[in-house]
Amino acid sequence: MNRLLVKSVRAIRRYTSLAYWRGRGSRTFEIEGVTATFTTEGHAARSLQIFDEGEREMVRDMVSNVDDDDVFWDIGGHLGFHSCLVGQCTDRVETFEPTSVAADRARKHAATNDVDAAVHEYALWDANETLTLEPDSVATGGEGPVTVPARKGDDLVDDELPQPNVVKIDVEGAEPRVVDGMRETLADDQCRLVYCEVHRPAETRPSVEDHGATVEEFLDSLRDLGFTVETIMDRGLDLHVKAHAV
Repeated sequence: MNRLLVKSVRAIRRYTSLAYWRGRGSRTFEIEGVTATFTTEGHAARSLQIFDEGEREMVRDMVSNVDDDDVFWDIGGHLGFHSCLVGQCTDRVETFEPTSVAADRARKHAATNDVDAAVHEYALWDANETLTLEPDSVATGGEGPVTVPARKGDDLVDDELPQPNVVKIDVEGAEPRVVDGMRETLADDQCRLVYCEVHRPAETRPSVEDHGATVEEFLDSLRDLGFTVETIMDRGLDLHVKAHAV
């Protein structure tokens, strides 16, 4: 079977799957005995498909290592997939999603799954300022660039939010900014696990290099905070890592 035919078959399967789940209206995921149900309206079906194809291993590790009294920070919460699954295993979830369309969907998903998640509509960053982001159409409802507030994670812990025990970061290349803004929080003895999707350079979207660090320099920044870093999955352009406190 030649390469073009393989691509065509995959495209047909993907389209058929999307049509099926959009028609169903919702989709339930089960990972390590943990279940959560999400709506499949519009572009959400494609987001769920991407999640299903690429995020299961990371979520499997998360739900296997989170304790019921942990505080989980989901940074780059998008539609709330990680928050809802991990939220079945712990009592406190803080979700950070700066775009209002995605944040609203995350709240609805949390309510559907009876997860007590507080959804905060601002980005985590290395400074308290205002940012202009160009997220995907799922996050914005097709509105294009959006202006959002940004906060330092360390300031949030000082002012209002509980110290996290487990952190997930998926912020389209801005991982170094997030970590630089919450170094004290991550270095705290109570923070024992950090899961991160590290974005390598690509033509179609930003990477860690657009935010001042190579992949290895970013991983070293986690090591400098007292973590041992291991790879959960290498997807080529994206690297899923788990950093656990030494």
